[in-house]
Amino acid sequence: MLKIFTYLSSLIFCLSVFTVNAQNTKKLPDKIKTPLFNGITIQADVASVVSSALSTGESYSYEAGAQVDLKHKFYPIVELGYAGANKTSNDNINFNTQGVFGRIGVDINLITSKKDEKPTTNLFLAGVRLGMTRFLYNINNVTITDDYWGETQTFNYSNVSSTKIWYEIVAGVRVEVTKNIFMGWTIRSKNLLTQDVSGEVAPWFIPGFGTNNGSNWGFNYTIGYKLQIPFKAKQAVILKKSKKP
Repeated sequence: MLKIFTYLSSLIFCLSVFTVNAQNTKKLPDKIKTPLFNGITIQADVASVVSSALSTGESYSYEAGAQVDLKHKFYPIVELGYAGANKTSNDNINFNTQGVFGRIGVDINLITSKKDEKPTTNLFLAGVRLGMTRFLYNINNVTITDDYWGETQTFNYSNVSSTKIWYEIVAGVRVEVTKNIFMGWTIRSKNLLTQDVSGEVAPWFIPGFGTNNGSNWGFNYTIGYKLQIPFKAKQAVILKKSKKP
């Protein structure tokens, strides 16, 4: 009888330890490791196309970009575009230019997913850009009158070269409307870093920046497609070790 009691006691003890360990293992959540690289989004700006059509040729701009998804948190981006302007003032002074511009920068997703949850595909982004353009411009029919002699001369400035650099503070939203198709808007605060040389004729319009003020506001509405990585990287699932009883 004693041997049977000892055997049952030992069996109950072993089952109790096994049950406790199993419960501890079950309660501990899995820790999902997010891959570094999660695809590239190719996007085109629709707002610039619409604004160019409404300007009736006075100014135009077209741009597109490619943005990398790193850990669903950081989004480095490269943007390229082509812009120009052709405007005649009330004094019959004509300005025209065209050129390529580019920007590089990075956005940060301000939406943070809860621990061990799948990252959301809807993004609230904030970031910075560094923009640059090198272009030629023409200014024709510039009339200057000599107040002393009363004489009038007309000047034309052709193929004047200029390089402009600026930075942008951006914020915006991007939403996945269907699988791998994204739409969203971005607001930009643009600020020139390079200034016009005193005494020289300054351009009225800067490709990628807009009218030649010290600062400008910009708006983009983009449609993009996310290209997934060639091979689907498996997320590494690391089970936390259960504590010893």
